[in-house]
Amino acid sequence: MGVILHSCEGTRLRRDKRRKDNAYYWVIEFTNSNPKLVKLFLIFLRKIIKIDELKLKGQLFIYDDLDKPELEKMWSKETGIPLNNFNKTIVLKAKNSKYKLNPNGTFKVRYHSKEAYQRLDLLVNQVLQ
Repeated sequence: MGVILHSCEGTRLRRDKRRKDNAYYWVIEFTNSNPKLVKLFLIFLRKIIKIDELKLKGQLFIYDDLDKPELEKMWSKETGIPLNNFNKTIVLKAKNSKYKLNPNGTFKVRYHSKEAYQRLDLLVNQVLQ
């Protein structure tokens, strides 16, 4: 299930253009607005990929009419990621009227590790061949 979730909502390996050597950016990222899907992906990272919890980060994306502190607490509780491991919450100004209201915001799980990314990539290639 974790492989499928990552294949649908995760980021792919990409080059870090900020660096002069244009090296790869070895990061596992998964973004979704459904807390149940985020929790499922975190179970996969914790039990199958065997991540180091201290390196696990979260980031919230919300519109300015939502309660930022309340949503940060909610996502911290749902994910088990402490607030001090959250990257800065991104507050978006304008709503696009063609999208329906998202009361939870969107949450991104971020984990930097070349070894973990390679383990995930190996599983993706085995499962989705």
